[in-house]
Amino acid sequence: MSGPLRYITVTAPDGEIIGYAWGSADDTGWIHRAASSTDAFRAGIDWFGRIRDAHRRGLTPAGVLELFSHEPGVGPVTEAPDMAALEELARIVTPADDRRLVDQLVPAGHPAWTWLAEAYDALTDADREVAWDGDGTPDDGDRADRTDREAAHRAAADGGAAGGGAAGGEPSGDGTVRTPVPGPAPVYSEQVQRVLRALQDLGAVTEEYRWMGHPLPEVPSSGRLSPADAVRAATALVCGERFHPGLVGDALHSGLLDAVVLSLRAWHAESAADGVSSAPCGRAEDGSGRQAPAVPVPVPRAAGGAPRPPQAPVRCRYCGGSPAVDVSFRAHRGLLVLLGFRRMDGPMCRMCGLGVHRALTTHTLCWGWWSPLSLVLFGPLTLVRNLLAVQRVARLAEPGPGLLGRRFDPGLPVHRRPRAYVALIPLVWVVGLIVVAVCAGG
Repeated sequence: MSGPLRYITVTAPDGEIIGYAWGSADDTGWIHRAASSTDAFRAGIDWFGRIRDAHRRGLTPAGVLELFSHEPGVGPVTEAPDMAALEELARIVTPADDRRLVDQLVPAGHPAWTWLAEAYDALTDADREVAWDGDGTPDDGDRADRTDREAAHRAAADGGAAGGGAAGGEPSGDGTVRTPVPGPAPVYSEQVQRVLRALQDLGAVTEEYRWMGHPLPEVPSSGRLSPADAVRAATALVCGERFHPGLVGDALHSGLLDAVVLSLRAWHAESAADGVSSAPCGRAEDGSGRQAPAVPVPVPRAAGGAPRPPQAPVRCRYCGGSPAVDVSFRAHRGLLVLLGFRRMDGPMCRMCGLGVHRALTTHTLCWGWWSPLSLVLFGPLTLVRNLLAVQRVARLAEPGPGLLGRRFDPGLPVHRRPRAYVALIPLVWVVGLIVVAVCAGG
């Protein structure tokens, strides 16, 4: 699409850019950020649906962008010269993206590192010669097809997460399932398969890298990749082999598989020697495609020297938004000798928490007085508990976009809901009893 566009930048609560919603003169759309996390990618799917729905309901593209630009985590409407510029913006890779991939690797003391070293050191020249089932050993013409396989890999549509598809196919962006093309299958030696299994065991094959639609990393002149690029290449090779048979064999001959293993082993050795996992996160490209200097990224360590796993943000159980806090809200209903109780537990974001609090508290104020126990015990106790819980929710920041669906509408405050004032009836009755008793005693 040529011509200027307008777009908004959608950001997750932790600061990660999810993607970009754009609008032209007559259409709207969404661009996922290529290096985003799995959670951000899923949130982007939800955003795409919301934007399309708003446009179908009759809003103009400009109106759609203006509407969503006021939501938490969304930037102002910005101009872009054309779609190519916006796509280039979506291809930027940040140090946080590299850090997220390196964080998938198992700790330095995990036996998978030993398995990888033993399997790789045992490789022989015979292991690197790949036979093809039903077609013999590949001839020169078959070897010339490596370029075609890599081109097919680059052209694969960006869709499902790495490692997340079923064995028979991979979901693509349009909802179809791509299946491997029947044909001769490469037969790898047991040692090569051990190397591939070890890469998976140590976390170098991860769904946090959506390998489809990305070119394989090039082997630099030094023969070493950054740890993050090694994870990218390992994920693409192991997962891509199912759809482009022979990809691993090509990597054996080109030196890419060697670069992956040696780079990961070197990073592991440096981390173990230092006693602190400092991962150079490799490339961080800007919009012009230039690479920023590598930035050491410290990995938090727990007592005893073991790296702490990254802490996922607490998300609301109802909408999936963050930040959220674990709280419980209650409602009570009393009717002579019949008592009813209701409870809704968190975690809840600020918006969902306020919505639940106002609904259950209003219910209690209306129906929580019509039995003796309700009047003197359960009704007041329920209101006090809700008041303490809502104070924790009210201190939260506005939540980012939900991952699970639409969040609760807080609605009107409790003091503006007529049903809440039903509580005045038993209050007036109690005050009346007290006044009558005082007057009678006097």
